Amino acid sequence: MSKSPEQDHRPLISVVTVTRNLIEAGREAQVLAALDSVQSQKLRDIEHVIWDGQSDDGTQDLLKDAIQKFSEAGAPIPVRYFCEADKSLYDAMNQAVDRCRGEYVLFLNSDDLIADPDSLLRVQKAIEPDKPDFVYGETVFFDDEGNRRHARRLTPKSILQRLPFGHNAMVLKRALFQELGGHDLQFRIAADYDMVLRMILSGHSGQRLQAPISLFRIGGVSADTDAAGAEMAACWLKNYSQFCDLSGYSDAQRFGWYKQGHLPVRVSGAILLKSLSQPAIARAALYSLTKTLRRKAQFWRSF
Repeated sequence: MSKSPEQDHRPLISVVTVTRNLIEAGREAQVLAALDSVQSQKLRDIEHVIWDGQSDDGTQDLLKDAIQKFSEAGAPIPVRYFCEADKSLYDAMNQAVDRCRGEYVLFLNSDDLIADPDSLLRVQKAIEPDKPDFVYGETVFFDDEGNRRHARRLTPKSILQRLPFGHNAMVLKRALFQELGGHDLQFRIAADYDMVLRMILSGHSGQRLQAPISLFRIGGVSADTDAAGAEMAACWLKNYSQFCDLSGYSDAQRFGWYKQGHLPVRVSGAILLKSLSQPAIARAALYSLTKTLRRKAQFWRSF
């Protein structure tokens, strides 16, 4: 049986949204706004892949009704809905990417928004003609009271200490995501950071877009600072052991790096010495080393 033209079509971007029991969490309005922000995009060469982790509170019907309304409105951006079991948020994202058809993927949380109708059109222009491994944009944090904070200072050089741009403000090649093995499911909070860190440590480069891609609602799973710090410490142990022996540092000491916002001189220096032939990593290591030395010189600081 031959495929329809729609089945053969491979869109430029797949927007991935993961959901589960949103009605129970009081987030019906937020997810409907997220879906609307995708449908409002001027770039039509996209699809919206929604993965629901077998909600049992009415979320399935909520999503199906919304998708039906888009279809009845005429010429919608295609929505592909899957309702299957998953182990966690990041496992759901991994499985959803396996269902995507797009060349690039964008993760949009169920309570976040694509910044404006031109956002993915700007991404398309940043992708063409060189097809970078990923495109990253600015971050706008917002809350339900209308407060906004626009973070414009983006530098991949800070990757050794923190995620330099929002997970939802990055569009990356689907094939690259799968090549990296997707999100590491040992992390329930920092899997996005771990994935981006592995991507950059592997030598992949991106294109900066000087505009927001998505709007991030304040709160969520990463709001637990202690849990996030513990996972960041584990992430560093996993990824930096290839550069130097970290066995002499305890979990508490590595958690301290997270609280202080910088790495020990020995760690940054080792990464620098072993990455001289990889400019992106070397720049990040030099940035990290400089930051640590500068803070050590500031004797009035408590860390």
